[in-house]
Amino acid sequence: MKKSISLSIITLFTILFISSCKKDDDTTTPTSTTYATGEVTLAFDNIAGSTHIDITGGTNYTNGAGETFTVTKFKYYVSNVSLIKEDGSVYNVPDQVFLIDEADSTSLEAVLENIPGGKYKGVEYTIGIDSTRNVSGAQQGALDPANGMFWDWNAGYIFLKLEGTSPAAGMGGDFMYHIGGYKNSNNTNAQRRVHIDFDPSTLIVDGNKRETEVHMLVDVLEFFKNPTNYSIATNGMIMSPGAAAMTLADNYVDMFSLDHIHNDVK
Repeated sequence: MKKSISLSIITLFTILFISSCKKDDDTTTPTSTTYATGEVTLAFDNIAGSTHIDITGGTNYTNGAGETFTVTKFKYYVSNVSLIKEDGSVYNVPDQVFLIDEADSTSLEAVLENIPGGKYKGVEYTIGIDSTRNVSGAQQGALDPANGMFWDWNAGYIFLKLEGTSPAAGMGGDFMYHIGGYKNSNNTNAQRRVHIDFDPSTLIVDGNKRETEVHMLVDVLEFFKNPTNYSIATNGMIMSPGAAAMTLADNYVDMFSLDHIHNDVK
């Protein structure tokens, strides 16, 4: 009898133990994660090959044509930014234009505000200014003509400006590439769309928990190659839209690549 009672007690404790474990397991079942609206910083690191670019004119670089050159000015517009979500849908960031200027360190980080929380697998943006802004005359902020990126005579914006010196250039050794234009009918649309794939990384936007940054490399050497190997000696001065400007606009898409992503917990 005692043996039977002991077995019953053991059985009861076993049932209670299993039941307790099951209840604990149920309470730890993962639930769907909620991500808060936040900011995304696009950081642009302007380089020449493997080193940060020097715009003092004191460093010599070599382009794909074998020509040496220095850089004294390098800046460009980034606009119409879109973030691509994990499911393939796209969030278009409204009405933000950034002027990235190597001479102004504060401009090298473009902050995207009020980005819906979630996971993203890529980013796209335009190098240049859309046609609506181009025909709206002189504007403010990043589009202020005081920034030196507006053609008064051509009533439009310069999308990218690269200046420097080279023995291959005329004009006493100076070269100037001011690339702009948006009119498709005249084969002068210098707007170019850049796509950056985050794979295998993932960008996580969660304003309550994370500080999110996308670090990109912008290689000025690519300005002179891919898809066209461009020689400074051929044309050291482009100051208006046209076929030569379109060739360099095609090249500057390849300047941009992903370096790394930060999803830092606050």
